[in-house]
Amino acid sequence: MSRPRLTLIVSNDVSCPDAGTDRAQSSWSNQFEPFRLKSEAQDLWSSYFRARFNSPREVALFCDVSFQTALNWWGAVTAPASHIALLMIMTDPEAPGFFHTQLGAAA
Repeated sequence: MSRPRLTLIVSNDVSCPDAGTDRAQSSWSNQFEPFRLKSEAQDLWSSYFRARFNSPREVALFCDVSFQTALNWWGAVTAPASHIALLMIMTDPEAPGFFHTQLGAAA
C-alpha cells in the first residue's frame, strides 16, 4: 500500500470578493532570493566580522572557535553555523540593522 502524498494545487484565478483591489505582493520570495542569500552568505558574514572585530583572532576568541575557522569567516571562505549567527544577533544590538542595510543595498 502506498503512503498518501501531499499535492499542492495552485490557482491564479482571483477568487476573493475584492478582486478589483490592487494589493502589493507580500511573500518573502519577492523580497529575498533564497539561493542568492545562500550563495552570498560568506561575503555578508565576512563584512560583518570585519566591521565589528579588529582581527580574525578576536573573532576566534569571542566565538570560541579555532583561529582557522575565524580566518575562513574573515576571508569569506565559509559562513558561520546557526549557533554563531544567533550568538552575534543576541549579543550585538546593531547586528540586525547591519544585515538589513547590507541586504537592502544588494537588492
